[in-house]
Amino acid sequence: MPVVKKIWQSTIGGTINVAIVMIAIFCVHNAHAQNFAINQKSDSLWVLSLSDDSGSITGSWQLPYPVYRFATADIDGDGSTDAVVGVFKASRYFTTPSRRVFIFKNFGGKVRPLWLGSRLGGDLVDFVVVGRTIRAIEKTDQGYAVSDYIWKGFGMGFHSLVATCDTLDESFSLLEQ
Repeated sequence: MPVVKKIWQSTIGGTINVAIVMIAIFCVHNAHAQNFAINQKSDSLWVLSLSDDSGSITGSWQLPYPVYRFATADIDGDGSTDAVVGVFKASRYFTTPSRRVFIFKNFGGKVRPLWLGSRLGGDLVDFVVVGRTIRAIEKTDQGYAVSDYIWKGFGMGFHSLVATCDTLDESFSLLEQ
């Protein structure tokens, strides 16, 4: 029995050591590839890219939609920078083209979608990223609402109403507060 116990212990120990090394390599690789950028290639094509500290592009994602907003933040709280992109497009459930929010991750140096939102809440006018929160202006029947949305495990969820406003100018004044 002692021989079996020794073999089992060395296999488990070896597996744990390999797992620790693999996690360390993954973390070191991701720590360097954290710079998102977006570039317009044509009227209807934008490219979101991820580059390392030396400026070498490690991954990219084509967005064949008009882009109206771009920001970076750790939206999901996992310690890595995410790209938050506002696009103008139709979706499966909302077939009229309008403003949407897409969130992308750095996954092993590659750009991968984290959340491709069809809607935040209401009819989106614009947004900014404040910390880990998306603060959005949405059109309502009575005017405009400024609302905060936070990551809820899979997608953005309503967090709080900042204010209701009669005018768009008043709403924009509340975006960056």
